[in-house]
Amino acid sequence: MMQHDVFICHASEDKDAVARPLAEALREWHLDVWYDEFSMKVGDSLRETIDRGLASCRYGVVIVSPAFFQKRWTQREMNGLVAREMSEGRKLVLPIWHDVELSDVVAYSPPLADVVATRSSVGMDRMCADLLRTIRPEESPLMVARDELIRLGWSPPPISDEWWLDMVEAQEHAVSSMWSVPWRFPLPERLGSQGRRRGLNIAWTALQLDWQHQAEHRKICQITHPDDVLAYVRGDPALTEAAHDYPQHLANYAPQLLIPQFSAEFADDFDDLLRESQERWCTQPDRRFPEAMCDRQLALRHPEFGRHSAVEVAEKWMVGLGGDHSASAYEELEYIFWLLASDSDWLPADIRAFLINGLKDRATWDRDRIITTRGAFSSALMTARRTPLRWTRAIKADLEEIVSGSIRKMGLTAAASSIVDRFIEEDFIGVCDRVERERAAARRR
Repeated sequence: MMQHDVFICHASEDKDAVARPLAEALREWHLDVWYDEFSMKVGDSLRETIDRGLASCRYGVVIVSPAFFQKRWTQREMNGLVAREMSEGRKLVLPIWHDVELSDVVAYSPPLADVVATRSSVGMDRMCADLLRTIRPEESPLMVARDELIRLGWSPPPISDEWWLDMVEAQEHAVSSMWSVPWRFPLPERLGSQGRRRGLNIAWTALQLDWQHQAEHRKICQITHPDDVLAYVRGDPALTEAAHDYPQHLANYAPQLLIPQFSAEFADDFDDLLRESQERWCTQPDRRFPEAMCDRQLALRHPEFGRHSAVEVAEKWMVGLGGDHSASAYEELEYIFWLLASDSDWLPADIRAFLINGLKDRATWDRDRIITTRGAFSSALMTARRTPLRWTRAIKADLEEIVSGSIRKMGLTAAASSIVDRFIEEDFIGVCDRVERERAAARRR
């Protein structure tokens, strides 16, 4: 049974003055309100529909007025709410006094007079605030989550919607496992009660799932033009907030923004990261990279690439932080094809050449997988390890088929033949064979 946040019990004479404006105001606060004009349609059984509303509500807002005292139907609804209070052992009747005084309520029902009430005379804003303090307690995780999403411009479904169960499950999965998906940021670590912290985590899990869906749909990754990446980030205030709070994660998923001319409003954030990284490396150098001046992740922002090798920078550009923050969206060979395509012309020439050389010298692109396919190119790769490769028309045509598949997957505009020509010109096969021979010799030594 669908659960409503509130059931509004009222006499028909109080609709215009209190009941309808209150129902509309509470709905603006994203509460799920059972109110006859909202919840009943032609053909419904009046008694059955009201009974379901009484049985499913979390709270009953009772508009106590002179007309309320005179109605048998409102007394029946009140009796139902009181019966639930007795059965469930909790208070769920929230009275609003309208044109009545304490003596009037005592004369009607002494127990009802003992329940703290708000008054219609205080105005709608104050009346809603009084009710919300009970209906939506600050410590309720789902209420906190809903408020956070509303703050960030969302219109989340009512708490009774099963969507929230999916978000709770996703949040628990994110906390308890290696959740390897793109555009994942740390969940909030803010002070407050356990309920508040959990609620914020639920809200930000929902946000991140949406970011990841949008990023996948729009193909937002290392090869996306910076203008499109910035439009994606700016399109969601919460994502913009997360990007400023965690610029190292923004740099992980969109390293092209590290390049100074593409940084836009994140320039200061990246500059702070680079400065902190340089200070760290000056005082605590990494023996694995004795010449380096900053973290590999920030090399694209450093004028000398942080003095890291092209291989180190290319690997970090392609893989990112790895693990549950992996930035890999494509296979290594597909990144190579993109760098050789005209689609990457927006990259500064020195950075593009540096990344190409890094992936070339890295020599770990998926050669073995290609060899397992049947074709002239795969056959040539097998013999190229023993003799230099001769690029015949058949070999080039077979490679063009492989490149065409990557073009379709990545949504590139370049012609397959032009990418193949660049691949041959850069001598990827020859460099790979040389590196493999050097590695084999090193192992023998």
